[in-house]
Amino acid sequence: MQFCCTFGYICIYNILTVSDSIILSPRHPLNVSRNYLTFYDAMKRCLLGLVCLFVSIYSFGQTLESDRLALIALYNQGNGSNWGGNWVVPGNTGDSPCGWDGVTCAGGRVTRLSIMNTGAGGIIPQEIGNLTELTHLDLANGYMGYGFSGNIPAEISNLSKLEYLNILGNGFNPSGLSAIGSLTSLKELHMSTYGDVPESFASLINLEKCIMGRFGPLDGRGEIAFPNVVCQWPKIKVLRMGGVVFTTQIPSQIGNLTTLDTLELTGAPPFGSGSVAATWGNIPAEMGNLTNLRYLNLSYNGLTGSIPASFNNLTNLTKLDLSFNKLTGPIPNILGIPVAADVRINNNAFNFSGMEANISRLDAYGNQAKFELYAYVPLRTGSPSEGARTAAKSATLIAENAGGIKANNTYKWYKEGVLIATTFGDYSFFTEEGLYRVEVTNSMVPGLTLVSADYLLVVLPVTLASFDGKSENSQIKLTWKTTSETNNKGFEIERSADARTFEKIGFVDGNGDSKEINTYHFTDLNPLAKGYYRLKQLDYDGQFEYSKVISVKSDAAIVKVYPNPAQEYLTISGIARKQPFSIIDQNGRVVLEGLVADKGQINVKNLAPGRYVVSVDGESSRLSIHR
Repeated sequence: MQFCCTFGYICIYNILTVSDSIILSPRHPLNVSRNYLTFYDAMKRCLLGLVCLFVSIYSFGQTLESDRLALIALYNQGNGSNWGGNWVVPGNTGDSPCGWDGVTCAGGRVTRLSIMNTGAGGIIPQEIGNLTELTHLDLANGYMGYGFSGNIPAEISNLSKLEYLNILGNGFNPSGLSAIGSLTSLKELHMSTYGDVPESFASLINLEKCIMGRFGPLDGRGEIAFPNVVCQWPKIKVLRMGGVVFTTQIPSQIGNLTTLDTLELTGAPPFGSGSVAATWGNIPAEMGNLTNLRYLNLSYNGLTGSIPASFNNLTNLTKLDLSFNKLTGPIPNILGIPVAADVRINNNAFNFSGMEANISRLDAYGNQAKFELYAYVPLRTGSPSEGARTAAKSATLIAENAGGIKANNTYKWYKEGVLIATTFGDYSFFTEEGLYRVEVTNSMVPGLTLVSADYLLVVLPVTLASFDGKSENSQIKLTWKTTSETNNKGFEIERSADARTFEKIGFVDGNGDSKEINTYHFTDLNPLAKGYYRLKQLDYDGQFEYSKVISVKSDAAIVKVYPNPAQEYLTISGIARKQPFSIIDQNGRVVLEGLVADKGQINVKNLAPGRYVVSVDGESSRLSIHR
């Protein structure tokens, strides 16, 4: 620096001297010409010196001394006296901080800073922005109480060379986190979450590893919206978010992160037993696009729905953990996942369906939720929410909901907690009134026993002899008969599009007390293309029971396949919900199949021109493909 300053001052002196000689030689053209040349040469010679001078003047303000002062400010405002270590504070001008605990220097500047601020408290001062050569900043507090708190100063954006930032376990205000989004050189970020992740984080396009969440024993669990900004990180390889409950679902854009090697989204700390979080949502099928994944952990999230079939594409997995959710079956083909991978699906609501075929891939699959036992009678089945009572002294109990291949299943039937029968390959059992449950094992799935919810079979006041429906003139006419009634207030008529979620569409008065055959009617004037119906019989004392469920297809519901002939796409309309479809060629082979929604398009570009049959919702239509 001293050389640059001296050289620069000499250059300025020479220029002024040559300029004076030019002015003093007006009557000697030759001398003037030579002096001009001398002036020109002097300018060229001095250019480098001037640049060096200005750079030196600038760098004088960004020196190891300015770094030392920034560290002292951090020490003073961050309760550094509680850190321990060998920091020399306040020290003297010119002291070197290199070698202080956690301080690393290179090229005469502080480049790495690591402080374990365990419960010391304090804030981060704005002088942190003067450490402009930092590439590594670790301020984690070790999870033993809050370390730093308050806002992260906006001056942190001056750390343009920062590649590593760890602020886990501190108590920063969520509103002050947005400044981190300006650190576009970051490759690795560790931080706790105490609020939604700022939108500015979308700018962290060089991020390769990110760990966000509440991992400490004193952190508890936080609620945040799923940070969709992570789906805009093109280089991310490791993404871990733990100890949080997400208030919004995983977006389908998660499938864009094809660089991911590790993905963890967990609702409880990895070292804790925890409990299943509140219902979150389904696993997006696009997650199957993450074919570079080796580690996938989605445990403790309250996830619902099923395992996407696209998970069969995750052929590089060494670990898949879907435990402690609310996932249901059947389990799709996941044989594409390596045999050596550790696959955990325990503590969900799966039955045996799909487990038998995939058992070679399953390492932990026990403790599944109870399944519903129901009864078949010529009267009506009970409501699971009311203990599944039925209107009869005897009934055939059905354990079909245990799933699996019947021949592989063994059913142990209990009445009032006592084993009364064991059946093999037969999920039905005829019995009389009482409190029942059944336990089911499967010879192909030795590590799981499925247990039914209790089922109470009792005598009820209304005997339902029949319940039928038919379509006439684009309306659904329902008819049912009773052979005896006691205290019968009437019947609510309920309808569903999927046989699971029902809504009330009408009410018919009952006959109170009667020993005669009574016939009832109800007309659905605006039926679904295919509707499911049940009766809710109400007593005057508030008790109620459900009938069996029947399905009726409207004669107005005509499944249409168009255009016909087709070229590249065809459309299906006239179905109530997503339905399986298949396209069959003239040799009887299925050449295309899948699911289609009402007015949904099917891509037939890859089918050769010719004649086909399209089968959907139990109906078949002829199709021609011309090009």
